[in-house]
Amino acid sequence: MKLKIKILKENKQTLKENRYAGLYQQVGAHPGSLDMFIRNFIEIPIDIEMARRDFIQSNFGPQINALTDADIPPTSKRTASTPLQKVQKGLIHGHTFWWNRIFGPQMAEDIIRYKATSYMQDLKSKLESFNYSTMTGEEFETLPEEDKAAVYEKHFLEDHLGDFFDQHVKMGSMNTTGYVGNPGVGAGLYGQMSDWWMSTAGADMLKDNIKQQLSILPQR
Repeated sequence: MKLKIKILKENKQTLKENRYAGLYQQVGAHPGSLDMFIRNFIEIPIDIEMARRDFIQSNFGPQINALTDADIPPTSKRTASTPLQKVQKGLIHGHTFWWNRIFGPQMAEDIIRYKATSYMQDLKSKLESFNYSTMTGEEFETLPEEDKAAVYEKHFLEDHLGDFFDQHVKMGSMNTTGYVGNPGVGAGLYGQMSDWWMSTAGADMLKDNIKQQLSILPQR
């Protein structure tokens, strides 16, 4: 059973590497050095999704629940029962287009700040899991590639954050269509980013908030 689990895990990692090989090549980054960024802003696994929803419900639930039809712009109901429920669902899931449209740019940045902080805490926890701040060069060489990638990601952010955003994250592409409020804008990072508004109009907010959080990462 352990062997089967190991093989499945390795196959899943290989599929992930193949999926983003073109992205790494386009960015010119070491393979793996954006894996935590991808986890937090492209793939959004269930633990990150649930933590975001809990944060938003705890801090902004009453404001969202108090919205009425008069508070929202004309929009389709799409996958919800009513247009209002669709907007409320988007807010709860942290879609910054709706946060900016309904509550304004300051509230949108509050959500972006939470996402940036969660990302940096995720990377910080990964680095601390193998005692990055005290490890020797010899110990680093023995790390599995997944752990080495976290170190590469830390240095990539410290050295190339501005260029990464200006030259790549802000490059929108329509990987899907039908986004309300997104007629031909697309999502950032060549259509990869889950939150399209945060990676286009709000990209500088995300970049600045990540930059402000770099100091929490362990140093050597």
